[in-house]
Amino acid sequence: MSPYFDIIVKLLVIFTIIMIGIGFMYIWFYIAKKEKLIKHIHPEEKRRNQKKMQDIIWGPLIKASEYIGPTAKKYPLMFDFQKDELTLVQAGNPHGLRMESLHGLRFVLGMGSLFIAILYSFLGMPFALLLLVILPVSGFMFPSLWIMYQAKERQEIISTSMPDFLDTVSITLQAGVSMDAALRQVTNQMDGPLSEEIQRFNREIDLGVQRRQAFQSLLDRNTSKELEMLVNSLVQGADLGVPVSTTFRVQAEDLRAMRGFKAKEKAAKASPQVTLVTTFLVAPAVFLLIIGLLFLNMLYNPGAFGLDVWF
Repeated sequence: MSPYFDIIVKLLVIFTIIMIGIGFMYIWFYIAKKEKLIKHIHPEEKRRNQKKMQDIIWGPLIKASEYIGPTAKKYPLMFDFQKDELTLVQAGNPHGLRMESLHGLRFVLGMGSLFIAILYSFLGMPFALLLLVILPVSGFMFPSLWIMYQAKERQEIISTSMPDFLDTVSITLQAGVSMDAALRQVTNQMDGPLSEEIQRFNREIDLGVQRRQAFQSLLDRNTSKELEMLVNSLVQGADLGVPVSTTFRVQAEDLRAMRGFKAKEKAAKASPQVTLVTTFLVAPAVFLLIIGLLFLNMLYNPGAFGLDVWF
């Protein structure tokens, strides 16, 4: 048998596995996003259990990254530390991560993946050379992709919780409470990234930071358009002295209507995307795998197909 034939077979197998992996990863992300829209019976209990599981998984990694972080910072490689710092702030510094810890996490996962790949190659497993390249690169790149995903998800949560926040603040203002007191009272009663950002804004005001500068810092930490709209309303109320309770109520209604339109738009786009991925990635890979197995069976076992005369 020609050695080129074995190389072609291995390349086809690798190509098939990659196509199937990409297809199922996309479908998995779609299912994960869909599950976020489903209301659970015990959301608080589920969130508490999920947080405990995350602490168990991430705890040792974060400690190792904090230990390695100062040394890893001396080797920036191709990463932009200023961009990492901004992304961390937008993500809310998950698990207390700082910029040094994030870069240390890259080295922890990269070196750990390299060790696993070397151990895998020593065992004589197939595709060892390919994994020796893919795993370390994936380990180095995973923290950047993960923190970008966390930042995007946090900004989406801020945008989603804005209508309820505006309604609550509007009702509190109509009860005769001042703007600052209303913001403090509402943020103490609500949880989530939006409350965290408003609480940080209130702390800056208490420390003597000018209100306009605190507003600008709030915008710099976030990319949510809905939050920008809230800040503009607060600035307008502070500069002109006009009541904003009615404005908040109208904005909340508009945001709810906009959120419904966006949900319908995403639902309409989701089905064609999944169909495209299944048609052009999963289905060809499965057919290629089946046809390849039939061809190899005909080549190495021609008697099963009555092809002894030809082979």
